[in-house]
Amino acid sequence: MLGTWEVAPGRGGYRGARTRVTIGIAFGGMVLAACSSTVSGSGSPAPGEVAAYRSELSASAAAAVRAEGVELCRESMSSMVVMVRGYNAFVDRLNATHSYPAVGDLDEKARASLIAGADQIRPKITETAPRDVATPARTFLETTARLENAIRRQQRTELNPVAGQWTRDKQRLLEACAAYTPLPAASSATPRSQAPNRPPGTSAPVPTTAGR
Repeated sequence: MLGTWEVAPGRGGYRGARTRVTIGIAFGGMVLAACSSTVSGSGSPAPGEVAAYRSELSASAAAAVRAEGVELCRESMSSMVVMVRGYNAFVDRLNATHSYPAVGDLDEKARASLIAGADQIRPKITETAPRDVATPARTFLETTARLENAIRRQQRTELNPVAGQWTRDKQRLLEACAAYTPLPAASSATPRSQAPNRPPGTSAPVPTTAGR
């Protein structure tokens, strides 16, 4: 019996074994050649592709920032209308009565509208919100807190200066928002000032409109 690696000599001697080995080497060469083949082209993107990609990223980032500005301005303008209506209803009654107890619950309703409006605006002032609207929005919220505090403390002579500053800060925010969304009608978000004290028995003056 032949061993595992034994080859019987025949007419061709050991030529058959050499042929098999030669074929195996040739086949192995084909495999090596296939493995050593390279892919044509460069592994780095072309300069134009990099520029286009960066441009897309910049445009996407700018669009995201603008979207936050639009959202902040829409919420601010919507909340302002509610805040001003609550405040104006209160100050109209105060102008007519010159007495906090006589305004009923309008002072509390005014405070509630200021607090609720500020609570709606505050979450929209994010770290990535555009600074040109985020900064005046923060200032407006600070003045809103001072106005709410003045009403809570039932201030009279101190109320007008605070309300005047609140009006100016409101207008600055509206002007900043002009680049992001249309402004509301002036009559819907214009606070009124408190009328000065008058002698008893005189007719009540027509409530004045705070400067925009």
